[in-house]
Amino acid sequence: MRRLLTLAALAVLIIGSQPMRAQVDAKLTVDSLSRIPTTKKSEGPWSWYTKWGVGFTTVQLTNWTGGGQDAISVGLNCLASYDYSDSVWMWDNELQLGYGLVKQGDQAIQKSDDRIIYSMRGSHATSDWYRFTGFLDLRSQFVDGFNYNVVDSSNNPKLISSLFAPGFLTAALGAELRPIKEVRVLIAPISSRSTFVFDDRIVEQGVISGEGAFGLAPGVRSRTALGAVVNASVDWEMFTNVTLRTRFNGFMPYETPDLWVVTLENAVMMKVNNWLNITWLLDVFYDDRIPVLRKDGTTGPATQLRNQVMFNINWNLGS
Repeated sequence: MRRLLTLAALAVLIIGSQPMRAQVDAKLTVDSLSRIPTTKKSEGPWSWYTKWGVGFTTVQLTNWTGGGQDAISVGLNCLASYDYSDSVWMWDNELQLGYGLVKQGDQAIQKSDDRIIYSMRGSHATSDWYRFTGFLDLRSQFVDGFNYNVVDSSNNPKLISSLFAPGFLTAALGAELRPIKEVRVLIAPISSRSTFVFDDRIVEQGVISGEGAFGLAPGVRSRTALGAVVNASVDWEMFTNVTLRTRFNGFMPYETPDLWVVTLENAVMMKVNNWLNITWLLDVFYDDRIPVLRKDGTTGPATQLRNQVMFNINWNLGS
């Protein structure tokens, strides 16, 4: 017993005699493209982080009595951020990019993912669990999108979207609550949501159909609605290297408070090692103003779902 106490005392003296080391703050963020948690290190109030990833799946069948088709898919993604933080102010900037292709059997190569998302959040902290926050979110895509189940007179698939057609811009000002470390909720009674279509082909389709494009009146290219935003997020490490990430965003327009625009993003992230991870994604989107061509051939508002499993190889850069 005396020997153990002596060793413990010597250890304390050795540790205490070491020179003080400059501490580096660590900020936990989550990639919205591959939804993989990463640690963002900073020296001083500024920090930056860039993460690149490539994911792929493949299926090859030969004399397979169970049926099916060969398939291959490839996805690229990037998350970049540039942030400022001190004891009072926070300014977060994040850019998310993603693009994916899939080929199944004898079908032509089709797009499976396409996103451009820029978000900015500025906050003034008043306490550990409450802060005033301004929020900006811009979303669009890179290239043309098609409905391959519908063809025109030339037997080409129907064009349904393109770069900034549509584009969505949400701005909000309110209060952010952080009751516990894993949860934060933004309530913003002063908010706006803009929809814009900058592609003449999409606008012309809306004029011909008489229904407009993406909830806009025929021939109209943009529209802004005032309302309130409720934004909630959960980041919870359920088990070692297994993390649940949930994002809810609801916009209530004041002119039609019963017709919310709702986005729900869920991800379960499983880290295999520093360069390989597996992610399961489930995204839900609903906007009563945007007509969707349903599977039964009718057109109207509908809940949009995306379910995806990704195997990602990652490489990181950061400050």
